[in-house]
Amino acid sequence: MLEGKVAVVTGAAQGIGYAISEEFAKQGSDVVLTDYNKKVLDVAAEMNEKYNGKITGLILNVMDKNSIKNGLQTIVSDYGKIDYVMNNAGGGVLKPFAELTDEDFDNTINLDLRGTFLCMREEIKLFLKQGYGSIVNTSALGSIYNPGGMGAYNAAKNGIIGMTKAAAIDYADKNIRVNSVAPGLTKTPLNEGGFLEKVLPTVPMKRAETAAEVAKVFVFVASEATFMTGQTVLSDGGVSVGLK
Repeated sequence: MLEGKVAVVTGAAQGIGYAISEEFAKQGSDVVLTDYNKKVLDVAAEMNEKYNGKITGLILNVMDKNSIKNGLQTIVSDYGKIDYVMNNAGGGVLKPFAELTDEDFDNTINLDLRGTFLCMREEIKLFLKQGYGSIVNTSALGSIYNPGGMGAYNAAKNGIIGMTKAAAIDYADKNIRVNSVAPGLTKTPLNEGGFLEKVLPTVPMKRAETAAEVAKVFVFVASEATFMTGQTVLSDGGVSVGLK
C-alpha cells in the first residue's frame, strides 16, 4: 500500500489518466488529478469521497511552462512533497502520412512531445531539490508497432521514449527514476468506435485492454520497480511479439 505517498497525474479528467489516479487512490496515496479541462475538479472531488487519501483536482496546461511550474509549486505547498508524477496528457490525429497538415503535426508534437518535455524539466528540478522522485511517461504501442495513420503521433511518442532514456541516464545517480509505459489497444473515450473495431482482431488476446488494467502497470513502475529506469514497459496483449 502507498499511504503517505503523493502522486500527480496529468491528463487525468478521463481515460487512462483517471484510471491511474484511481489506482493510486485505491492503494492509499494522496493524489492530484490535473488537466486543462475544468472537469478534473469535479471528478477529483467525487474520487475524494470514495477513498481515504487526500485527492484534489488542479487545472494545468502541459503546453504552458508557467502553468506547470505554478502547478507543481501549488502541489508541494499543499502536500509537502511529490513522490510520483505520471506525464499522461496527450492525444493525436489519425491520418495517412501525406494527408497530415502542418497544424495536425504541430498540435500533436506540441501536446504530446513538447508538453511532456516541459513537465519533465520542471519535475526533475523539483526532484533534485527534494532528493528523490519517480516519473512515468505515457508512450504508446504505436511507437513500436502500429496499424498505420499515426505519423505525427508516432513521432511524438517515439520522442517521449527517447527523452525518457536521456533523462534516466542524466539523473540515475540522483535517486530519480524515469520510465515510460506503452499501452496497447486500450478502451478509452478517445478511441472507441471504428478504430477500436478495426484493430481489435490483430490483438492476440482478442480483446481490448481496460484503463484499469494498464493503470496497475503505471503504479507498479512508479512505486515498486525501484531498480528500473530508462525503460519502456509494453502492456499490449501480445501485439508486439506476434499476430494470431
